[in-house]
Amino acid sequence: MAQNLNKVKRRIQTIESTKKVTSAMKLVSSVKFSQLQREFHARDLYFNSIQELTNNVLSAAKGENVDGYYLNENHNSEKILYVVVTSSLGLCGSYNYNVIKTFTNLYKNGDEVLPIGTTGYNLLKNEKDLIIHDKFVNIMENLEISKIRILEKYLFKLFKEKKFKKIVLIYTHYKNAISFQVKSFDLLPITFDLVEKTKLNPGDYDPNIASFAHRVAKKFVVSTIYIKLFESFLSEQASRRNAMENADKNASELIDKLKIQFNKARQAAITQEITEVVAGSLNK
Repeated sequence: MAQNLNKVKRRIQTIESTKKVTSAMKLVSSVKFSQLQREFHARDLYFNSIQELTNNVLSAAKGENVDGYYLNENHNSEKILYVVVTSSLGLCGSYNYNVIKTFTNLYKNGDEVLPIGTTGYNLLKNEKDLIIHDKFVNIMENLEISKIRILEKYLFKLFKEKKFKKIVLIYTHYKNAISFQVKSFDLLPITFDLVEKTKLNPGDYDPNIASFAHRVAKKFVVSTIYIKLFESFLSEQASRRNAMENADKNASELIDKLKIQFNKARQAAITQEITEVVAGSLNK
């Protein structure tokens, strides 16, 4: 009986130690999440403005028969380059699993991948015959617009060389604090909502509409990559916070159950000792 009591007691102590870790990680994730959430809403407003400008300019360019290479699929290639955004840290629930699962479902033989985040890179690097572009694995460690511009130039170069039919970004779309969904987004060629009548005239473009449309297209891709990576990072922190909150809750429930079990066992041991003492005194 004493051995069972010690076993339950040690298990309670172990779970309490684990709960301290999950509680601390939940607190850190909550702080990061709150800060990122505020920043995301501000950046999202900027992205919406860039998207509106892109719709107007590329619609006007279509009207002027400006047809940039970044607006059409490369029909001489069937390969797709997937930019796959995962985390570099663990303990974030099913976040990475859902991303890799989406990529696996979309991937076909011959496609290539550009992983962002060490988790995705480590999961994919040993896949046979899968070509990996590993230059930007750690770009999320310190997400800066200057790094995104380097990535954008790299992707534009690959697409202009007609190596890929299209370039697709797989990221995690943030809905709210408890809901996020993996999505795929076509980075190149650029897709936009056609505006029948734009607010700009041909003379509003400097030096000309073709050059301006190209600059706007590059700006749009940079902004899209940045906001989608930021959105993925926000979803990662929310997922980690939720995972740690659930772990903390489960630990508390398990500790309560074990304490009840411990108290019952201790009460049984005390009752048994009393019974033995009483029985011993009656036998004298």
